[in-house]
Amino acid sequence: MAQISPKLARTYFAEISAGSAVPLDLDDLLHMVKLRRHNHVLIGDIALHCYKNKSKWTYNERDIRHAAHAFANFQLDAGDVVEVQLPAYLDHGEQDPEHRGRADWRQQIASWMFWQARDKHQEGRPYEEWDDSWKHLGASGLPGELTWDEFVGARSGIRLRENIANTRPLDLITSAGGSLFLPRAYAALLDRWEKVEEGLVAQARICKGCAAQGPRWGGWRTQSPLGYVTLCPPCSGAAFQRYGGHLRGVLYESPRVRGTRADDYLCCLCAETRAAVWDHCHDHGFLRGPLCGSCNTFEGKSLPRYFLEGKEGAALHLLECRGCLERRTLPGRYHVAIVQKRLEATEHHRHRGRRCKRRPSVRHVKLAHGAHRFELECWWHSETWTKDVTVPETAALVRGFADQALAAPQPDVVVPAARTASGTTWPA
Repeated sequence: MAQISPKLARTYFAEISAGSAVPLDLDDLLHMVKLRRHNHVLIGDIALHCYKNKSKWTYNERDIRHAAHAFANFQLDAGDVVEVQLPAYLDHGEQDPEHRGRADWRQQIASWMFWQARDKHQEGRPYEEWDDSWKHLGASGLPGELTWDEFVGARSGIRLRENIANTRPLDLITSAGGSLFLPRAYAALLDRWEKVEEGLVAQARICKGCAAQGPRWGGWRTQSPLGYVTLCPPCSGAAFQRYGGHLRGVLYESPRVRGTRADDYLCCLCAETRAAVWDHCHDHGFLRGPLCGSCNTFEGKSLPRYFLEGKEGAALHLLECRGCLERRTLPGRYHVAIVQKRLEATEHHRHRGRRCKRRPSVRHVKLAHGAHRFELECWWHSETWTKDVTVPETAALVRGFADQALAAPQPDVVVPAARTASGTTWPA
């Protein structure tokens, strides 16, 4: 059979599997949230391969119809149930990094309940009275003081988004006598899903070039004309060339850019993955360099502060734009983040005649009458106050940030002749 679009695949699957005993959430056929991880979408324990052709993703129609018929005929006896044993709560630091994020449907259900128990425990209580009681299972079989009716009521508005293997377990789980139960056939389906998911992840971690095992979260995964492939940094470095800045100062709309493939290069930010697109400054229109899909999304859609703090070389990459470099500035969407960070480091209130040493949290309120207004809060003392920073003051802080990034030494980075090195530290 032919290859079909994700939209048509979802339509066929929904029509064929209508009335399935397993409640399905099929939007992932469109969104493909784990596409980079292993090139598949899993509906229950059935892995549907995603194919790429001419920059478009498709499914095999035969695969879609076969999987949909399997769910249409799925036998589920609501009276034949098994008890669900919730795992104990573990803080992030207590978890084994290798097991963090593994396919574990019991852990996922437990996490929804722990989050809800925490919210109930903290709601309406002062911070001083918060404790860890919500981390322990109570008489109801749920964490803390949470009851089943409270859990179902609180999660009802978002249950369609809380899926496991693109199925909705909260539609099938029941509570009785302090225990939780699921239909045996459905629990077995989720057990099989764990094995299929982990098998795909394990296979996708192997470098195509040297067979080395890569990080669990797909850090070595790179785009190719036929989908994502796994290449370790040395193999990527051997396969793709580093960008030397030969298009620096060229406008993004220039024919020179259109005639040069970005995927001939390594991503100039992470330097580990094949580039996918040419990144450019939306304020000035100048090219910044080739980026992989992950770094390009991080720059364009993450909060500005997260990008500047979380990506090494972020500030210098933004200054690859000739307009930003000449003006010693950054794109406008980063200005507020720089001021917020500055205020957190320098602004303090006085409590009982003494200067509070704790860093306040800062929220941008609005821009009016030529000044940015920020609301600052010391949660420790429940104190709030406002601070106005004029547009010229903001521009000066951004210029200082850019100058410090340009002056900070960092080896082995290709930089414009007008500057010396890179850095992403915040100005003091």
